[in-house]
Order: sequence, then structure tokens, then C-alpha cells
Amino acid sequence: MENNEKKEPMIFDVHVAEGSNYEVGKQRAITLKENYPDDIPYFIRPMEGQDYISAATAHKRMMLIDKICPGFVDEIQGFADEVGTEPEKIICYANSYYNSHNCCQFAVLPSNTSDGHFYVGRSYEYFVRDERSLCITRVTGKPKHIGFSLQNAGRMDGMNEHGLVVSMSSTAYLKPLDGNGCEFWVAIRAILDRCKDVYEAQCLLEEIPLCTNTNFLVADAANDVSIFEVASFSADKNRISVRKPVGGLLVATNHYVSHEMKEFDEHHFWHSEMRYSSVWNSLLRDAPYINDEKIRKLLSTPYPYGPCCHFYSNGMGTLRSMIFDVSEKKLKVSFGPPDMNPWHTVDIDAPIELEEIVCKYIDMDIENPEQFWREMD
Repeated sequence: MENNEKKEPMIFDVHVAEGSNYEVGKQRAITLKENYPDDIPYFIRPMEGQDYISAATAHKRMMLIDKICPGFVDEIQGFADEVGTEPEKIICYANSYYNSHNCCQFAVLPSNTSDGHFYVGRSYEYFVRDERSLCITRVTGKPKHIGFSLQNAGRMDGMNEHGLVVSMSSTAYLKPLDGNGCEFWVAIRAILDRCKDVYEAQCLLEEIPLCTNTNFLVADAANDVSIFEVASFSADKNRISVRKPVGGLLVATNHYVSHEMKEFDEHHFWHSEMRYSSVWNSLLRDAPYINDEKIRKLLSTPYPYGPCCHFYSNGMGTLRSMIFDVSEKKLKVSFGPPDMNPWHTVDIDAPIELEEIVCKYIDMDIENPEQFWREMD
């Protein structure tokens, strides 16, 4: 049943920036000031019910992030200078943020495609009120990349000029994080900025301190792909498990699959199992004749037969879907639910201009919420 309460408009922007990290951060702030001034408080205030952390703690975190992802702090500084606030407040807000990101991600190796291409598909579900910026970022001296922002300079997913693709899905998100380290959005930005293949990404994930419960999917132009299942339950209870394709296919939703992660697989909900199974079974049915059209059809298939969801009031509405053609280093995006909106091809070398996309969506009630949110044993 459709929720008839007044809906918030779903508007995306495609933001292009280049130059030094500082200049990229400054350009982002200028774009917000000129086009979306009401969005600026989102980046410079703590979450509701939370306070700013101390300047000393903020600086420790800034030093940690700068070591993991050089240039990130400069980007925040450029943003802060342009909006007229202290960078510590933006960093504080970013590090106090943690919530469920209900995503589905999968990889299809060329052995299963009719055109011989390597594809990565992604669906991202959340509330409508979320960051909705697709950033094309060309920092001097670093690989160009394209991906959706989180906490401004962080990334939720993306592809760099080497054809390296990274995406994520949250796991055990009701389990409090413990220990010192970076969240997934810093790690993904670091991978896009510093790595060119899965091997380098794995080395980086194993080297840097992580504080996140996340499935990272990483794929490269040499047809290598892995899912890194990461758990950060406590300082003495952290683990990374590597999952490889089975039969040329790899799928992840919002739970752990590896046997090694069994003890960490908490808050594994029915809807995550259903989305995992529906995507896996669809890919099995279509292999070895999967192509771009069939992946678009899969991503557009509504729950429970596919990953597309319309439950926005419950934090389970599809905000975007993505198809990375790793072989061709190309990206297609459906802004908003793909069963109601067109697909756009986005060029990493696009000219510097702001593009705005208004999306269609419906907010539906979950028919059986007790089953939908049931925890699996």
C-alpha cells in the first residue's frame, strides 16, 4: 500500500571538481552555497541528540584519516574555509555518523556474459533524506574517480580511471562499533585514490585500522574480484574474511556469508536473505548469457523477486542503482528506483558543470513488517 503522506522530493546532482584536494573541497562548498544552501547545515552540525567531540579528539581523528587517505583533510579544510566554519566540526559530524545502508551488490565475470564484459551491479537502499551527490573528482596527481559521496569527501562506492570498482553493503549494523579506526567511507575513498587493482586494495584494507561492519566488493580491469567481509566488534575482536566468486558470480547484501564470519553474523534480517537469494538465483538462471539489459532488468525487479525496494519511510527505499562495465570502464546510473526512472551513462571526463536530476518514486508500506525484519537464526 502506498504511503500518502507528503513526500520529500528526490533530487540528485552530478558534481564535477578538479585541482588540488583543497580546491575540490572549496568547489563543493561553492556549489552548495549557490545551489543548495539549505543542505550546508547537514555537513556542519552533529547528528540530532549528539554533541561535537573535543578539538583534541577531532585532531587525532584527522591525523588518522590523513595517514590513511592523504588529501582528505585538505579537502575538508577547503570546504570548511568556504562555508566559514572550523574543519573540526565537519570531521566531528562525519565521525559521529553510523547507520544502516541497505545495499545489494554483485559481480558477473566474463565467463557468464554474452558480450564478454565484466559487470558489477549495485543497488542502494535508504531513507530519501540522504546525500544525493554523484561526484566526478579529478584531484591533481591522483587517479580520476567517479562515485557517490558520503560525509562530503568520503565515498560510498565508485570507479577510478584504472577500472578499479569499489562498493559496500552494511552488516551487523545494530552492533556498536568498538576500537579506533576509519569507517567504510574513508576506506573506499582511500582505495579509489591509492589503488589500481584488487591486490593493492586488499593490502590497503589489511594495513589500515578499520572500524566498520561492512562487505566491501572490489573488482578490477584484470577480471579479479573479491568481497572483503569486515567486522569491528571490539578492539580484540576484529576480522577480515575474503570471499571469491563461485562459478564466476559473487553476491553480497546485508549479512556475512563466509563461514569464518559466522560468529559475527548478528542482525541478519529476512529481507537481506531474500534479496541475496533473488539476485543469486536470477544470475544463475541467466548465466552464461547475462548482459547489460538483463542486469538493468534485475536491478529494476521489485522486492521480494529482486533488489528494488519502495519502503522509504522504513529506510529501505532504492535511491539509486549502478552498473559498472569494468571491461569498458563505463558507468550507468539510475537515479531513484530503476523501475520508475531512466538510466544515464556518466562520463568520468565530463565537463565541469552541475547537472540536476529529479526522480520519481512511491513510498510504500511493508506488507508484513514482522517477517521483513525477522532475524535469521
